[in-house]
Amino acid sequence: MEIPLGRHEYVRMLRVERAVCEDWTALKQLRLRALEADADAFGSTLADERARPEAFWLQRILVSAWFLAWSAEQAVGVAALVTASGTLTEERQLDAMWVASAWRGRGVGEALISAAIGHASAHGATSVSLTVADGNERARALYQRMGFRPTGERSPRPRDPHQMRERFRLTLPDPGPV
Repeated sequence: MEIPLGRHEYVRMLRVERAVCEDWTALKQLRLRALEADADAFGSTLADERARPEAFWLQRILVSAWFLAWSAEQAVGVAALVTASGTLTEERQLDAMWVASAWRGRGVGEALISAAIGHASAHGATSVSLTVADGNERARALYQRMGFRPTGERSPRPRDPHQMRERFRLTLPDPGPV
């Protein structure tokens, strides 16, 4: 029998780390789980990403900051921080975020977002943005709790142009003189 613990108890059982090359299989497995469980939430497809070679996953880790949330030895959440085309040079985009359903509502999303924001800030970014699909109220509420605000920018989703998404942005504090 599982004894319910407070949200903060779960967070203490987690560790969030930036993925390194040795994590490529864990990243691939978690990403495939995400695409299988919540296919409509992503721009990519399960079939496309399942077919990708090892070099693709290694390149993904080298080019962007990917964060994995671990419970014991199992990855339970993922988020990427990328430099997105069409955004400000000093802006990073939070992308590919997903938390396994059994771990939702336990602080995993907050921990992943905090790690991404910390990384962005430490590497000179002035803001972090993301997009949220219309109807994804749970994600919208999480991002707003974390300080993200709607920009008013709306665009069609790449995989379903009939569904819209909205851009949110978090302005990072000025680190001051170096």
